[in-house]
Amino acid sequence: MLHKETYPINFGLKAGTSATYQIEQQISYTVDGYGYHNEIKTEVQLSVEKKSDTNNLFSIRILKQWQLKNNGTDEVDLSMAQLRKELKIETDIQGNIQQVTNLAQIKEEWLKIRPGLAKKYANDAKNKELINGAVLTLYTDDGLKKAVRSSYLYHALLPGLLRQRFSKSNNYSVGGYREIRNAFGNTSLPFKTTVTLADYNGELDSCTIKIDGEIDRENFDQNSVTEMFSHLLDIYNLDGRVDGFHLESYEYDKNSLPVQSSQLTQYAIEGVLMYRSSCILTPLNN
Repeated sequence: MLHKETYPINFGLKAGTSATYQIEQQISYTVDGYGYHNEIKTEVQLSVEKKSDTNNLFSIRILKQWQLKNNGTDEVDLSMAQLRKELKIETDIQGNIQQVTNLAQIKEEWLKIRPGLAKKYANDAKNKELINGAVLTLYTDDGLKKAVRSSYLYHALLPGLLRQRFSKSNNYSVGGYREIRNAFGNTSLPFKTTVTLADYNGELDSCTIKIDGEIDRENFDQNSVTEMFSHLLDIYNLDGRVDGFHLESYEYDKNSLPVQSSQLTQYAIEGVLMYRSSCILTPLNN
């Protein structure tokens, strides 16, 4: 039971600390009768490279990855996996992702794998277009940073909740925001969130934080979504209203590293679309 006036979430992030996790993602959607489902299991190592009074530097190494689907877009994603093998990510003091610092090395790796991919997809115009679109993120200002920020996998590790202070006067809650980029083509789905301290153990220096989100109607381009599906399905006067929710939960240990985390986003257009994405992080024995 929480009873103190304030609870600061600052247990002592230390350079040299690391942990290994499994992150399990499930993505499902149906659009006008077409169904898609994929499961991805990734083993990652999160390490604190540097820590200062103003920012932190983390490395995130992909150790293993398995996924249910290996064709189409998912095949292209696997072909590009080498570029994600290790990212060096700088955050602010709260753990919010600021930049990927080893972008130059990632570009060098792209130049190494490009000839093989060019040969593999020489007669596949669709997949070549997908690859070109993915590589564009490396050469667009802040392109990779935006992609990493929107990734459920990297958000599971670095959700930006460090140095937060929860006060009794606000029911141990603060306001937040989460945007699901490209939820509908180029249109993002924004959620206003409530971030709540659910549990705090002063003896173990651990805590649990829960996040509830609802669609931010004022900043959501509902008209463009309705227009897109009206055109796609050739339905005049389509009711394209989007309803949905977003949930997150995080447990931190004494090292300010996640012990458990989960994310769930679900949204739908009645009779047209149903989308569900979940992401669960659990620790592995080091």
